[in-house]
Parts: sequence; structure tokens; C-alpha cells
Amino acid sequence: MDIAILIASVLAASPPILFAVLGETITEKAGVINLSLDGSILLTAMVAFVVALKTDSLVAGFAAGMLVGALIALIIAFASLTLRQPQVATGFVLTLLCRDLAYVLGNPYAHVPGPQVPHTPIPGLVHIPIAGPILFNQNVIVYLSLVAIFLAWAFMLRTQPGLKLQGLGERPAAAFARGVNVTLMRYVYTFIGGALVGFGGAAFSLLVKPGWARPYGIEGTGWIALSIVIFGGWQPIRAAVGA
Repeated sequence: MDIAILIASVLAASPPILFAVLGETITEKAGVINLSLDGSILLTAMVAFVVALKTDSLVAGFAAGMLVGALIALIIAFASLTLRQPQVATGFVLTLLCRDLAYVLGNPYAHVPGPQVPHTPIPGLVHIPIAGPILFNQNVIVYLSLVAIFLAWAFMLRTQPGLKLQGLGERPAAAFARGVNVTLMRYVYTFIGGALVGFGGAAFSLLVKPGWARPYGIEGTGWIALSIVIFGGWQPIRAAVGA
């Protein structure tokens, strides 16, 4: 039972980095590297908390985090795909900028209590031996993260658009020859990947580390997520296990 509690606690803390890893996996599969992850996670965590606090809505907070994460990713896409600037340099600049913006703009909200995702066990299923406390005694964000793993795997490996997504990064010339607008689709998937990263950032301040502070204590998480994507071989299941 102690092992079950340990695994359950690890699973409960995993959504932020898991969503960041899934988002970056999609982005890199499309041929774009978002090295702004570390700063993006900090900025989206701050924005999500402030919006949720001001609106008294967790949904609004998560939506704001996703929007900010997507916009940051679009800057990477625009700089690399349209302006032909180095992705690595752009990502480094953005991660530093986003980090500083998070702490400067979020300073008035440091240590202010705010909304938090509630614990939501699933009736009936929570009493299943071993699996119940691990999988079904969690909250809605953990449940969403588990569904997101399966959806990402199914989309990338079992659908025609997912196979085209893999071609964007691995064989863009072949994808173009088959009529795929490579640049447009890279923009689309970078936007989606950035939104997932933003959702992960929001999960920090609204679930795992509720509230905002300086320092927030998650610095370096983005670099860990990038490493997991690489060591996971850009495959959703392997990357999710690492997360």
C-alpha cells in the first residue's frame, strides 16, 4: 500500500511536466524546436494564477495559460519559419524574457492565496485494489493528462494527419510533394504544442504548487522537459513515462 501511495503522489505531481513534454513532442515532430520552454512554463503559471484569481474561474486560468503558451510558441515559429532566424537563439532569448516578465508582472500577486483544482476521486472506481488509489483517487487534471497521453499516441501513430505530422519534421520535402503546406502546418502544430505547454504551466500554479511566489521553485523544469522529449525518442508513450 505504501508503494501505491508513492506512485499515486508521483502521478498527482506529473501533469505540468507531462503536458509540457507532450506539447514539445508535437512541436518538434513538426520540425520546430521550442527552447523557450523554461520561461514559458514560468510565465504561463503566473498568468494562469492571476487570471484564475481575478475571475474566480479555474477554466479561465487554464485557458489564459494555454493562450500565452501558444503565443510564445508562435513567436518561435515566426522567427524561424518566416524570418529565418536561428531557433536556438530565439528560444534562449524568449526563455530569459518570459522568466523576467513572470517575476516582474507577477510580483504584486506573490504569496496571495487563490483558487486551486479540487481533489476529485471517482466514486466506485477509487475502491478498486491497488489501481483505485493510484488512478482514480486524483483530480480532473490528472485524469486529463492520462487521456492526453492516449490521444497523442493515437493521433500521431494511428491517423493520417498524425503520419503527415511526423513527415513535417523528418521528411518535409516528401510532405510538400504530397501536397502538404509544410510552413502552415508547422505553424499550426507549434501553436498546439505551445498551448499544451501553457496548460502544463497553469497546472503548476493551480494544482501542484498553488499560488505564485518569487522564486517560484520550478526553474529548470523546461530544460528537464526538453531532455525527456529527446530521451523519449519523440514518442508520446515513452516521453510520458519519463515525465
